[in-house]
Amino acid sequence: MSTTLIRPKQRPKRQQMRYSSHTSNYITLLPPGEVIEEKMFEMGIDATELASRMKVPVDTIEKLLRYEIPLTEDVARKLEAATWMDAGLMLQHEKSYRTNLAYAMEHPEIPAYLGDKIVNQ
Repeated sequence: MSTTLIRPKQRPKRQQMRYSSHTSNYITLLPPGEVIEEKMFEMGIDATELASRMKVPVDTIEKLLRYEIPLTEDVARKLEAATWMDAGLMLQHEKSYRTNLAYAMEHPEIPAYLGDKIVNQ
């Protein structure tokens, strides 16, 4: 008895779908400050305690949580040491947030949500 191998039908390649934070209807912005705030909640600490662990001024943490300043490499490294949040991933998240924010500002016809507020109209 011989066995014949049958090659499966070749399927056409599908276009790879990439996650995008914006659609044609709206843009969702998630700043790193929200991720940091969630981690602080998980750890049961406040901005003062986080600033103390990171050895940075409390004002820096508060501005970061209010999206007033970008996450820098130095602050990301200190954040990683204090919370075990990967600095590289947080910096990528910062870059993605800034890119999406710039896109939102260039396209005011598409509402961009930051929490429950529209930031580009």
